[in-house]
Amino acid sequence: MSAIELPQAAVEIAVAEVAAWGGRGVETGGFLLCGEGRRRVEMVALSGGRGIGRARDQFVVSGKALARLFGHAGEHGLSVRAQFHSHGRSAFLSPTDLTHGFNVDGFVTTVVPHFATPPEDPRDWRWWMYGSGWEEIGAPAPVEHGVRIVRFDEDGARAN
Repeated sequence: MSAIELPQAAVEIAVAEVAAWGGRGVETGGFLLCGEGRRRVEMVALSGGRGIGRARDQFVVSGKALARLFGHAGEHGLSVRAQFHSHGRSAFLSPTDLTHGFNVDGFVTTVVPHFATPPEDPRDWRWWMYGSGWEEIGAPAPVEHGVRIVRFDEDGARAN
């Protein structure tokens, strides 16, 4: 059993977002939200503008932008279960990821490689779940199910 159930729609949204920013030569990312106590991703939260930093080797989300996202999740009965972010070449957890990532039990992170031309199959990404440290896990098999999309930043979360 996978840590999350990942709708194919969420995969397509993440790939399109990564490719759009990767075409500019920078990393990006977002979060996958599930219903409280559930595993199926119901919402993809894409990063917006204010409080979001993107560079060739770095994707940064400010505390205020995260607070807006977590507030939005709580208001809608959702929990932030996973993060995706891109790398220019290979998929790995960088020292920055290890030091500044969400080191929270049960939290899942995935790195989408080759940000300018990201793979469309999540088995070609790499996946980890945090326990007492980050442990690599298998990719979830995409399921057919719709998702909602929001874009978040320091100004709040809004329909994309």
